Amino acid sequence: MERIVQQEEKPDDYFDSLPDAILLDIFNKLLDAKSLTRCLVVCKRFSSLIPQINNLFLSIIPRPRRQVLIGNSSKRSVLRIFFSKLKWFRRLFIITPKSSTANKDSIATTVWCPALSNSKFREIKYMNVQFPVYGNGNDDDYCFIKWKAAFGRELKSCIILGATLFCKKNLAWERIAPVQEEEHFLTDDQLKLRIVWTISCLISSSARHQFLKPIVSEHSQLQRVVLSDCKNQGQLCMDEEQIAEMRKSVDDSSLKERTPFPDLSIKMLYLPVLELPASGYTMRGATLVVIRPDHDDNDDDDAGGDLLGGWFDGDGEEKKKAFGEAVRELMKVKKSYVMTMNSF
Repeated sequence: MERIVQQEEKPDDYFDSLPDAILLDIFNKLLDAKSLTRCLVVCKRFSSLIPQINNLFLSIIPRPRRQVLIGNSSKRSVLRIFFSKLKWFRRLFIITPKSSTANKDSIATTVWCPALSNSKFREIKYMNVQFPVYGNGNDDDYCFIKWKAAFGRELKSCIILGATLFCKKNLAWERIAPVQEEEHFLTDDQLKLRIVWTISCLISSSARHQFLKPIVSEHSQLQRVVLSDCKNQGQLCMDEEQIAEMRKSVDDSSLKERTPFPDLSIKMLYLPVLELPASGYTMRGATLVVIRPDHDDNDDDDAGGDLLGGWFDGDGEEKKKAFGEAVRELMKVKKSYVMTMNSF
């Protein structure tokens, strides 16, 4: 009797049948650096294709608490420098150290990035980096700060939108914040608080820019980067021209140095109550801060606010549309607070 041996058929490997171009497109849509790093060890084909991807999303891991404390002392010294450099056109303030309760975001010394250590992602063109948020992140419905900054070799501009109360205009708003007659100027304490907001955002942007230096120097194909946080409180953006400018200025000695700020011009606009009819939101203590190098002659902030408002417009999200609307409305305010800050 003839023995018939049946061999088990191996299941089809559908990835093997895909052209490299399609597989590479899949990896580009995957984005996540952690997942892509794991895919590198799956097979030789994956290992050869993944280094060719153009898009990468990187989520930063906080350092252990013991190491985070190192950054706080550095931050306190930076705060002292900030306050010592400020010159008021309107009035002079003495701000105590207790007021310096800014967002704990000394990124350059408090995070680590295993996905980019000995990185194989050498063809990256578009990178999105997300940092953790320390503290409460100020991202609830009642008090928030949002900022966006653009850098090249140094700060190009920084826009900060803040409020002490932000919510839908409904009965809850009427109960929480009854309408009162208020003067359209800031008290000393209110102005101090907004200066702390400004300093916090500048420190965060500088730390993120410092974090970016080795990435820019090692990834020559990089064309656009966005550095944000998990609560989307702040965002640093750089385009291809700004990245090229930064790359030229980076050397071994500057990699570990904090990015210095030039002389800064600071313009602050304020409304005690701001109604946003298009989005249905209301803000109390609405504040817009526009920061630029003192030598910058750009007049975008005097062009009706449309360009600056576009910085905060979202992709169809109701709340993000409210941010852009708020910026445009605040830019219509005629009275402003103007300050300068020496380079540091």
